This record gives sequence, C-alpha cells and structure tokens, in this order.
Amino acid sequence: MPMHKRPIMCVGKNWAEDFMIKCIYCLENKPESSYKNTEHVIPEAFGRFKNNFTLNKIVCNDCNQYFGDNLELDFARDTFEGQSRVEFNIKKPEDFKSCKESRLIIRIAEGPLKGAYVYREYSPDTNQIALKPVPQVGFKKHGLDEYEYYLLNEIPDKKNLEENNFDLTHVHAIRAFGIEENELEKKLSEKDIIFNLKGEEYLSPNKTGSALCEIEGTIDRKIFRAIAKIGFNYLTYWQGADFVHQEAFDSIRRYVRYGETASYPLVRVLEKPILADEDDERRRLGHLITVNWTADKSSIVAQISLFNWITYTVSVSREYFGEHRNIKKGHFFNTVSKEIVELETR
Repeated sequence: MPMHKRPIMCVGKNWAEDFMIKCIYCLENKPESSYKNTEHVIPEAFGRFKNNFTLNKIVCNDCNQYFGDNLELDFARDTFEGQSRVEFNIKKPEDFKSCKESRLIIRIAEGPLKGAYVYREYSPDTNQIALKPVPQVGFKKHGLDEYEYYLLNEIPDKKNLEENNFDLTHVHAIRAFGIEENELEKKLSEKDIIFNLKGEEYLSPNKTGSALCEIEGTIDRKIFRAIAKIGFNYLTYWQGADFVHQEAFDSIRRYVRYGETASYPLVRVLEKPILADEDDERRRLGHLITVNWTADKSSIVAQISLFNWITYTVSVSREYFGEHRNIKKGHFFNTVSKEIVELETR
C-alpha cells in the first residue's frame, strides 16, 4: 500500500521568528513578504551592470521606498553626477528632467553672454540637452563690455549699482533674458530702475543653445546620505547583513535612514582620485567603490566616486571593536562595457 506524506504544521514562537528578517537600516524584524524590492549597491539610475551588486531580503520595502523617494531622486536629477548621465549614455536625452531651482549654478563661460545664468533642459528640436536662460538681469559697468548678471531676487537697487560704477544711462547698459518684458519692467521699477526696451537688450525667454559653462554646486546632507548608503550597501554586499547589524554601524545607518548626524563627519569630499595612477586630467570612465580598514585598524572607511569625478569618503564605522575580518574590497563599474571589475592592489 503506497505511503502518503502529510505536511506537518509547526506552531510556536521559534517557528514564526525563523521567517522574520531584520532590515539593516531600520533594524525592524519584518516578515519575508516585506522584502520584495531589490536594493542596488549603486542606484539603477546610474547604470545597469552585468552581474550587478544587489541586496536581496536585506533592506525592507519601506526603507527601499523611502530611499527612492527622498534620497535617490534628488541625487539622480540635481547633482553634477546625475546630470552627467546623458553624456555617459546612462540616460536618454528625452528622459532628462530639468531642475530650475537647483543645487547647481551653471553660468556661461565664453562669448557675448559670458557670466549669464542658465539651466539644462531637453530640446525636442535637436534631441539633445540645451541651455536655457534663468530669469535674470545684466548690468554693464562704465568702460567695460561685459555684463554682471543678477537673478531676479538678487537685483541691487539703483543706488547700490551706481555706487559700484554700473552705468544705468548708456544705451545697452542693461541686458535681460529668461523673463517676460512686463515682468522685467515691474522687477526693475521696484529697484527704481527704468528699463527702456528701445535702448536696452532683451533676449527671448525661449532662446536655447549650447556653450562652454562653469558649474558650481552645493552638496548638502541629502546628497551625502545618498553617497553614504552606497558605501554601507557595498560593505553589506560583501560581509553580509549579520555583520552590519552590529551596534558599531548604528551611526551610519541612522544617518542614511533618518538624517541623524554624529559628532564627527560621516561623509567628506577628497580633492584627489581614488586610483593612484590617475590625476585631474586622466580618469577612467566609470564608477569606483572601495572599502577598507583605516591604517590603525580601528575604523572602516569606504570611498565612492560616480563617473570617477568627485571622491567621497564615508566613515562606515568608527572605533570598531568587533571581529577584525578581511574586508578590503574595491571595484570599478565600467559605464561603457557595463562590466564590474575587481580592483587589484599592489
């Protein structure tokens, strides 16, 4: 007579706990169903790579969703690295999202509009990213041909301009663009400045083009937190969730998840490339991540450079007293071939 196996149902506290997973960020024990989303070491917005580094059933859906909505969106759209994705063929031009109120200040560096403020926006006419003017006004000083530009909320009053040798009476002494004429006249009249369209230069708000530009940017806490997450994820990928569940990593996890600061800088910017054989003019095309002990073996530090541009250091753990295992790792994410290559040390 054939035997039939019946499933055995186990009921009890220990059985239930076996199916609970502790998130590395919120440290909450949640059921396996709360871990459906995949967390990427480097956000997908910065490229999809062969045999990509991902964390599965390690970061809960709630934390993953929070990062996507609150950290990675700004990081991908409103940083130099994020806006460079089109140039590196990570993002299609038509998918580019512009930020008029941005962390980045872009100014034209050459030509008749030198010094003018612009922002980047997709142009369907050329299927490329074009420069468009930010609303602004330019004033010319006596004896000079170049203009000094001011955003609308920064326009000095007439007395201040005159005291600083600006010419408000000569033909073409004022130049404005990126703003409608009636709004311009209103803004200048508030500063006791008369704008005469016949005698001044007014450029259409719809003017587009391209030019050599200078870019200044603000790297705020939100961007630092997005960078710190990459470093923490990278260490987790290689050492596992149990390792980073330790209290020694609470400072970095709470900084990333909740924005809580520590008594020391958790993320810093370095003025040098990660790779020893590179300099300011010679850089490999791709992303770099490393993690290692500090020289005194007391702390763990990661280095991150997206598109091998700005180098960030992340203090993943300070004054670590746990197991001193070999954690030294480094990888290059080739944005052309989409391959991930392990770095060799000498």
